[in-house]
Amino acid sequence: MMFSDPQLWLFVLLAVFCSALIQGIIGFGYAIVAMAVLPLLLNFREANLLVAYSIVLPVIWTFWAYRRHSNLKLLAGAIIGSLVGLPLGLLTFTLIDLDYLVRGTGLVILLIVVDGFFQKAPHVDEGPQKASSVWSTFAGFCSGFLAGSTSIAGPPIVIYAIRQPWTQEQYKGFIFGFFIMISISRAIGLALMGFATLPVLVTTAVIVPFVFLGTKLGLMLGPKINPVLFKRCLLLLLAVSSLYMLIQGKPAVPTEDEPPMVEIIEPGDGQPKIQTFPEKSSP
Repeated sequence: MMFSDPQLWLFVLLAVFCSALIQGIIGFGYAIVAMAVLPLLLNFREANLLVAYSIVLPVIWTFWAYRRHSNLKLLAGAIIGSLVGLPLGLLTFTLIDLDYLVRGTGLVILLIVVDGFFQKAPHVDEGPQKASSVWSTFAGFCSGFLAGSTSIAGPPIVIYAIRQPWTQEQYKGFIFGFFIMISISRAIGLALMGFATLPVLVTTAVIVPFVFLGTKLGLMLGPKINPVLFKRCLLLLLAVSSLYMLIQGKPAVPTEDEPPMVEIIEPGDGQPKIQTFPEKSSP
């Protein structure tokens, strides 16, 4: 997976940096934004693996700042649900056609955008966290399934959490505590399925510092930016990306049976000669 094209490297590093920056500002969105942008130039499964492995350490680091606001009893239901949904998502990742995965991810992102535009801020209760364990488990299951199939674990659990009467610290403590469990579980699951290859891990090691940098900058800029205006701009960008994924589907990739893209005509022995590139090697 180590890219040979410098422009592709620049695109990937810029994409993960901006995705991490957004997550640092609003508390979530790394996987949503990255999986809306990276598949524009990368294979969907390659993008999925990069997002899955590059988010583990930054999530642990971010949670450390909010660890005192995390309630393990509230996390229990969501984590149990995610542990059920994650294996099903991983199975879907390996069996479902790539075109369906791309279009399905686009649909998920579009639904998140629609929900975000009509979402109302709940009344904040400064007291102890209160929540329904049933809905917490269901949200965890949905997030686990999406994490396994598309790397986008955030939407269901974020939609659930943002509707609770929690403070920002309680919200982030819950969200990042959940993300730690699901990101580690997903990374282990992919490794057991043979996806943790050396090229994947080396590429991840290169981009992780940019994820840390983007997250840190986002945490610094967050209090200085109008969150409502920023969220509206982000939703518009995500809407465009999700519509592109829904319409385009799986990126077109040339196959060996397709005719060559380049033909050069050269004179040879007085007769026109057609030379094709790339030349096919004889079996």
